[in-house]
Amino acid sequence: MARFDNKVVVVTGAGHGIGRASALRFASEGASVAIIDIRGDQAQEVAQDCLDAGGRAHAYQADVADPDQVTSVIDQVVSEFGGVDILHSNAGRLRAGTIVETDLEEWNRTLSVNVTSMYLVVRTVVPVMLEKGKGAIVTTGSISGIFGEPALSAYTASKAAVVNLTRSIAIDYARSGIRVNCVCPGWVDTGFNDPQFDHDSLSAADIEELIERTVPMGRQGLPEEMAAAVAFLASDDASYITGQILLVDGGLLSHV
Repeated sequence: MARFDNKVVVVTGAGHGIGRASALRFASEGASVAIIDIRGDQAQEVAQDCLDAGGRAHAYQADVADPDQVTSVIDQVVSEFGGVDILHSNAGRLRAGTIVETDLEEWNRTLSVNVTSMYLVVRTVVPVMLEKGKGAIVTTGSISGIFGEPALSAYTASKAAVVNLTRSIAIDYARSGIRVNCVCPGWVDTGFNDPQFDHDSLSAADIEELIERTVPMGRQGLPEEMAAAVAFLASDDASYITGQILLVDGGLLSHV
């Protein structure tokens, strides 16, 4: 498929996990991909993976929770690629802890990376999309933004904010040709959830039992499966879909 021929796609948090899979998926379908990550070496590796697969990509190092860096990196993308058609706002972090265990510094950093970065990147990209009269934005939420989870106070609060901020932006720009949707992964086998497993002292066997017990499909999702959902919502196949929250969780929340 070449659903994204002649499209410029920005992916934040693209150096690993879901962001990496998303960048590779967009590149495989014809997009020029701007790969943004706070770790420049990882961003460069993903860009090279896209190029090796026959796609087009460029790596950028930036902390998307920093307003000056966001302005600078989006300016670079627009200058080098000529615009932005699609944004996958994916940068995120997870640190486990109850509200008592979570100090103010950790709370602020989690909300900064998970929510403020989305605010900064979207508000910078939307005017670029408005010039074209169209665009698509996909945010990465989490099932943790839909229901409460133990010992994840900062993370659940931040992902709940992502979910409703996505809806609000979608409403504001629906008549301007910009669609905004959110993908909410469940358990995904990327290492992202390791801080939670470590906090709960779960062994590999414990994790396997937890997944078997809670996920109807009996396994963790793959980053590529999340990327497929992101690509669908960003594509013209989803042309009448905006403001929606797509659970990609193997059925987990169907029986919670």
